[in-house]
Amino acid sequence: MAMGNNQMITATVRAETGSSIISPVIENSTVSSMPITINVERVCKVSHGGYFRCMALPPSIKSGDLYEQVINDHKKILREKLEYITDYTSIAGERIYLLQRFTTLWITDAKEHEVTEIGSSSHRHDKTVIKSMENKNIFRPIHEERPARVVITNGIAGIGKTIYVKKFLLDWAMSKTHQKYDFVFVFPFCELNLISDESMSLVQLVQQHYPHMRQLGESYPKDSDCSLFIFDGLDESRFSLEFENNPVCSDITKPVPLQSLLTNLIKGNLFPSASIWITTRPSTIHRIPSCYVDRVTEIQGFKDEEKEEYFRRKCQDERLTEKIIALVKKQSSLWMMCYVPAFCWILTTVLEHVFKSSHGEEFRDSTVTEIYTKFLLVMVTYHHEYRGHGKEKIEKICQLLQSDRAAILNLGKLAFQYLKSHTFVFYEEDFKSFNIDSSSICSGFCRQYYIEYSPLSHRRVYSFVHATVQQYFAALYIFVAYHNDKRNLMACSMMGRLWEIFSKPTFFQVCKSACSEVVQSHTGHLDLFLQFLCGLGKCRIQKCLQGLLTHVEEQKDDLQNTISYMKRLLQTDIPPERCINLFHCLTEMNDKSVVREMNESLHQGVLSSKKLSLADYSALAYILKTSDMDRKEFNLSTYRISPDGLKRLLPVIKSFEKITLTGTIMDEEMVNSMSALLLANKNQIKELCLINNTLGDTGLKKLAGALMSSSCRLEILHLCTNNLTEQCGKDLISILRKNRIIKEFDLKYNQLKDAGMKQLSLALQDSDCEIETLGLHQTGLTEGCCEDLTSVLRTSQSLTALELGYNNLGDLGVQRLSAALKDPNCKLQTLGLYRNNLTSACCPDLAQALTVSSTLTELNLNSNSLQDSGVTSLLKALKNPQCRIQEINLKNCDLTAACGEDILCVLRVTHSLTQLNLSANKLGGLKGKLKHLTQSKCKLHL
Repeated sequence: MAMGNNQMITATVRAETGSSIISPVIENSTVSSMPITINVERVCKVSHGGYFRCMALPPSIKSGDLYEQVINDHKKILREKLEYITDYTSIAGERIYLLQRFTTLWITDAKEHEVTEIGSSSHRHDKTVIKSMENKNIFRPIHEERPARVVITNGIAGIGKTIYVKKFLLDWAMSKTHQKYDFVFVFPFCELNLISDESMSLVQLVQQHYPHMRQLGESYPKDSDCSLFIFDGLDESRFSLEFENNPVCSDITKPVPLQSLLTNLIKGNLFPSASIWITTRPSTIHRIPSCYVDRVTEIQGFKDEEKEEYFRRKCQDERLTEKIIALVKKQSSLWMMCYVPAFCWILTTVLEHVFKSSHGEEFRDSTVTEIYTKFLLVMVTYHHEYRGHGKEKIEKICQLLQSDRAAILNLGKLAFQYLKSHTFVFYEEDFKSFNIDSSSICSGFCRQYYIEYSPLSHRRVYSFVHATVQQYFAALYIFVAYHNDKRNLMACSMMGRLWEIFSKPTFFQVCKSACSEVVQSHTGHLDLFLQFLCGLGKCRIQKCLQGLLTHVEEQKDDLQNTISYMKRLLQTDIPPERCINLFHCLTEMNDKSVVREMNESLHQGVLSSKKLSLADYSALAYILKTSDMDRKEFNLSTYRISPDGLKRLLPVIKSFEKITLTGTIMDEEMVNSMSALLLANKNQIKELCLINNTLGDTGLKKLAGALMSSSCRLEILHLCTNNLTEQCGKDLISILRKNRIIKEFDLKYNQLKDAGMKQLSLALQDSDCEIETLGLHQTGLTEGCCEDLTSVLRTSQSLTALELGYNNLGDLGVQRLSAALKDPNCKLQTLGLYRNNLTSACCPDLAQALTVSSTLTELNLNSNSLQDSGVTSLLKALKNPQCRIQEINLKNCDLTAACGEDILCVLRVTHSLTQLNLSANKLGGLKGKLKHLTQSKCKLHL
């Protein structure tokens, strides 16, 4: 190669992080004075808003320390990436220290594998009863056995799933928690979408996302003790997961299609020692079959104290924070919605601007549509970095909206079309197809993730800052198309399109078309869209949107027609959740007439005698949902409940802990409605009291399906006085064998008889049966069932309370039971033998059992003819120091003063007895002596 004198040659080599560098080598040359410079540049680009991409390699390290050093470098990379989060506020791209902003979320165990709903009542049941799960416990062992390997955490949009994952990762990277894992990796589904058509091995997947892992080669994950793989945002996945039809793959170095790689990892074929954590919205949780999932948790959002804490951390200005909290608390519907962190952020962003602009008073009694409209104005203002006041400010915002009209409406068109297809993640080509410039106004409403896999392969991924923002923009697009151009974009039928050609549509027709589509939805993903669309028809909101709209038009007649139409819809057969949403829509249009009437009826207490319409039931459900009432018990008997009425109330009453229904004809429709209640997603019903109804054996058979379902959470079941007979025995067996969480089962006042008890005892002896309390008062039992009862007492590991009152067990039956009470395996603590035709003949056996049993503490012998002789033997047993009896009921047992000395002696000697009932006996002057007995700590009932 010829070179002139004093010629300088510079070679610059660029290489992607993680790749090898082949630098030039100069051979067979004599270099005297000519300078040669070789620069090696390390290219490292970090995505904005994403997780981790192309991180810098750590310095060279000794091979013996390689594994530990890579772990340390991995943690360092995560710390640097996760310490700060982006906040979309007045300062574009402002970065906030995560630990400074993060507010504790309420996490619970969820029993089953739902749609984006804001203002849900499910989060509002008693949080003192259901404890929040700590971050560190989501992989704790199940039933103190094996650790949970696959965990799904679900929650509605904006509830904090991704930020929770980031906090988890940061805690691990800072060596605070979960140090049992050598490595923790996160793979957002919105990024995996970009490589969904590729084949790769598990090792390649890890190394592509975390290039520094290449230093371990294929020794990882073979030499790793334990790793955690986090897959964030299953709802954002654009590829399917086929769990049944994929070939098995157990080789970590074998390239397979991405969806096959993930399913084999989840099923445990690949890397079985690894833990898997998947986050998702409820609507997509079903994509992972429950048989592969060890634990399902749910993020319930903020409790009331966390709401205030979030406002304080977000605002930081103490005086402003207190103003905001006070204002929001006065509007209970907004305060309730603040359990969703994303809504808290939107509300705070609006209120900070409102108060700083001295317009706090204007915010009172704002609807949800007004909040999001103000959010639009605030973000447009921030985007243009304008801070005006008064009339000048209003005029300026009008100009800004006018200049940004095309960008806003294009974004709205994308929001609407993708909302209908349940799509919440977008790519650059999506923006281009809707003529959207990513650097335009959309930057304030969309999150952006920059993903780079190589210098030639990089993509930008977008999503709205919250799903409700997408729904607002979709509604805004539909409204502006009607308002400015008189187009009904909701008209889907051919007739609707033809009508549009020959006649300009009205706003009522637009709302009617939207209603028709929304009320048929089973997912609810268009609920808020309809609320926003209705709210935008108000003149007050249109005045705020001058610049987007060509004029301000009062929609009084159209709004009234829409209100009337929705009220008629409430009387038809539509899903209960959509009925509640219609009331939200009525609120957006400032109509509260039905709700007002229902409130008046509630306060007057006339609902028990008033026949309610379907609309009335929906109004009641809406009131219950938006009120701050206690969620302990809901008594259906307060209302003249019908099966259809129960269906309308279902979305709300499922969040109560106890449901009571008495004195009702339980026909097939009512049983079906009750079954639907027990099977409802996220139901919190722990106790069901069906007392004095007409359920019968047939009704129980139909109800049994729900009681046996894994969705049923009942721990206490009362079926007293329901016309049950021995014919229901097989169904009782099935219920107790399938439902392992029922602890208390009350069957009082049913004619089960000995045959029914024989079948029931088979289930009670099952080692997995968890029944602790069994009520069999007045069920037609005789001495013939006592052998079965004896087997139950000797076998059951859970039964501690047994009520057998008002039966006919007789002396022989109790003698058999006494033998079982002496068995060391018997766990019984409470025994009720009220009115069982007992005499003194059974007392010696019973007395012996009292001195031997180490568990029995309460015995009820009320209304049996034990007489003095029988009670005397029992009293002797009570004096025995081995006796554990604390409460004994000897009311109406034909006692006289003749047993007085034995009673007095027991009261002076016993240390365990705390309560003794001797009422309704002929004790004569003994009562006076007993009343003046001061040294006894036992409470007497005379």
